[in-house]
Amino acid sequence: MKNRIAASLALAAALTLGMSGCSLIAHNATGVEYAPSDGVQVTSEGVALRNIMLVADEAGENFNLVFTAVNETGAPANVSVSMKSESADATIDFVAPEGTTSFGNPNTDDELLVTPLEGLQAGQTVKSYFTINGTGDLVEYVPLLDGTLKEYQAYVLPEGAGAVSEASIADLAKMTEEEIAAAAKEAGETVEEFTTRVAAEAAEALTNQAG
Repeated sequence: MKNRIAASLALAAALTLGMSGCSLIAHNATGVEYAPSDGVQVTSEGVALRNIMLVADEAGENFNLVFTAVNETGAPANVSVSMKSESADATIDFVAPEGTTSFGNPNTDDELLVTPLEGLQAGQTVKSYFTINGTGDLVEYVPLLDGTLKEYQAYVLPEGAGAVSEASIADLAKMTEEEIAAAAKEAGETVEEFTTRVAAEAAEALTNQAG
């Protein structure tokens, strides 16, 4: 069920550079490498995020973070992506499991990572800061795409799909099983993942209030 992004739209000159092994090396054993596609790539100490792109939903308001994670560390990796521009400031945190995992295809069991990027639209790029297992200083300009090209139409979500629900513990107590299942589906999560996240957020809020 895990699809891999197969589209390759790079120019011939870029392909020639990729075949010659050309890459840019950053500090502290991290690298920002040539990626043979419309997306970009970052690597850090055994974890590679390949073909990273943001695909706009049907309304052009929320963006689906599409990429493939290759984790060769032998353990799940914690990843944070912060996207910043003059008008937008968003952060997505997720876990990259061991092995190869694709993200962003709603037609499979891929996890969906969706964020609004106010003031930005397809055709632009957004400066993004990547932190992998605590190692930061990875910066790339991630392209914003839409479904104009056939290769990316599968990643265009319906308006509002994948957006994280702002449900609280009090809300859950009032919801039926069907309503909880619907909210979990809208958030791109299983019911267990959805209820666990809401509970964790409530606990964090109480901790912050106590502090």
